[in-house]
Amino acid sequence: MKSIPNCIPHITGNEIKYLKECIDTKWISSVGPFVDRLEEEFAKYHNMPAATAVSSGTAAIHLGLLAIGVKQGDLVLCPSITFIGMVNPIKYCGADPLFLDIDPDTLNLSPECLNEFLTNETISQNNETFYKKTGQRIAALIVVHLYGTPAEMDTISDISNQYKIPVLEDAAESLGAKYKGKLVGTIGDVGCFSFNGNKVITTGGGGMIISRNIKTTKLCKHLSTQAKIDNFEFVHDAIGFNYRLSNICAAVGVAQIEHLNEYIEKKRKHAFYYQDLFNESKAIEIVISRNNCFGTYWMIIARNKIADDSTINKIRALSEKGLGVRPIWYPIHKLPPYQMYEYYGNNKFEMIYQSNFCLPSSVGLTQNEIETTVGFVRNAFE
Repeated sequence: MKSIPNCIPHITGNEIKYLKECIDTKWISSVGPFVDRLEEEFAKYHNMPAATAVSSGTAAIHLGLLAIGVKQGDLVLCPSITFIGMVNPIKYCGADPLFLDIDPDTLNLSPECLNEFLTNETISQNNETFYKKTGQRIAALIVVHLYGTPAEMDTISDISNQYKIPVLEDAAESLGAKYKGKLVGTIGDVGCFSFNGNKVITTGGGGMIISRNIKTTKLCKHLSTQAKIDNFEFVHDAIGFNYRLSNICAAVGVAQIEHLNEYIEKKRKHAFYYQDLFNESKAIEIVISRNNCFGTYWMIIARNKIADDSTINKIRALSEKGLGVRPIWYPIHKLPPYQMYEYYGNNKFEMIYQSNFCLPSSVGLTQNEIETTVGFVRNAFE
């Protein structure tokens, strides 16, 4: 069969024009007009006062955690199934992760598990919440909107507010998705995004931070530029990071964001066409966002109705034939760097990992490629 990639960038607009402008004007480094323009366009899209462009989604999460006060020795709550780039910044801050179960239907953090953990395992003192077992302060909750599907933010926000825990939304995979009409990344205390090469829009590699609190985005920008306060004498007032997005990458991003709504609509059409084609399958169904959500389907997820360890072997065989299928994210607390950290839940992650997988999901996916993918998957599972 002809290879069908998993998810590749869609380059059809002003990317070359804007890149040439960068080169012609010599603005190719970490400052320049396209960086400013991308931040302005991104903030406007989300109805936010400002946005801070950085070098990756991981950098965005790191700065976001610092901005909401995560410190050495703290505890940060997060879902058990996600990309490791969400968890590593917790350790960059000197804090520890605690992993919670996810909802089998949405693949996002389980509000029930979060509530059960905070009710049974924590104590509140002086407007802060502490983990009884270790005495650690719970400094933040990271909510991931996985694969383009919004998490149940109303319930999660109510719970986090009750326990005075700041919320960081990892919207790296869900740019443009909405929960009850609200764009993801705008509901919590800070929102973080990724522009990696396979995301809905790309800068080749990059990220963005937004917040309704202008002080938060200003602090993130300050820290992303090595905490420099004097451009002439190079005076720095804190330990900062080299996290700023380059103007040349931002130029690609500006060209991409001009087509954001178009790309999202194409992603949604792909997901619903997959759903139609799998409608009569006894083995496979498509994971579709709930009625109160507007999903963007960065990755279109198929679910094997019979959860067993054969799923990985079957999609591995399909991948070796050139079909762009892949497993969902591996449970983080089962990976060597994080096996020593706490997990709280009912081990739902095992069933979830063994039953869900990613289908080819590029913006430029053709109808024929979707039909070919469905044929191969049905043959493998039925």
